[in-house]
Amino acid sequence: MIFKILSPSESLRPYIFRYVFVRAEGSTDTMTPPADDPRFVNGKHVQPLLPNYGSLIFVRNVVVEIGGTQSDELLLLGANQTMLGLTTLSGWFEGMMVDFEPGGMHGLIGADLQQLSGKVLKASESGDEGLGYLDQIFKSTPKAEDIAAQLDAFFLGRIPVKEDANYARIRKVIAACDEAKGNISAAEMASVACLGERQFLRVFRNYVGIPPKQFVRLRRFHRTIQDMQIRAAQGKPIDLLAMVLEHGYYDLSHAALEFQQMGCVSPRQFRMLGIPLTEDFSVFFA
Repeated sequence: MIFKILSPSESLRPYIFRYVFVRAEGSTDTMTPPADDPRFVNGKHVQPLLPNYGSLIFVRNVVVEIGGTQSDELLLLGANQTMLGLTTLSGWFEGMMVDFEPGGMHGLIGADLQQLSGKVLKASESGDEGLGYLDQIFKSTPKAEDIAAQLDAFFLGRIPVKEDANYARIRKVIAACDEAKGNISAAEMASVACLGERQFLRVFRNYVGIPPKQFVRLRRFHRTIQDMQIRAAQGKPIDLLAMVLEHGYYDLSHAALEFQQMGCVSPRQFRMLGIPLTEDFSVFFA
């Protein structure tokens, strides 16, 4: 499996975390997968997608199914708190994911993340003609780097000329959440945003797609597994207990419960399956 992670341009970093390009080595119609490989179910390729803050999924030469929606076109995924399975139904598996930062999908696409939360929407149903244009680019451009460059150009044109005050508030809240290692209440987050608690909850769900309490858990989970992957790539030893404590978990049992709920594996299993940065990492999009 060819697996590439590409970074967006510097101006897009507050909105987009990364572009992820995946290409399978063979046709899913002819593969004979091992019975114990979690990436295959009933002979079909399944790409697990970890919970995120909203993403775009591009595919070509293939029909896929995510969350009950079958399509061969660009899909919008709202913020979700549990792992989803992208199942290849036909053809060769080839796709790209635009992985957004919290609030980034709202900032660049204008999507109401509260309405889209936990849902899958076809680009043709979104009412955004620009997304159809992006789908054509992906289907007609062979190289991942060229696709990423054109995505950059498109999204740079979507950055608001005038700063969105609520988006700026969300960024301040996220920074405060990271500094507190997740040990922050919704009331404290509202205070950082300089909003009343009810108004803050409405704005936060609109921009991020999930309630603050769930966001805190998801953010802590993401930061922990990103740290695991970075340390593994650098050849550094991983002390799981020290790491989970560093990221705000009470103990290994607390971390194991949240990893199981959001990633369907324990921290130790993730360390075995998801790192170092090899093709095994393609099982887990952190």
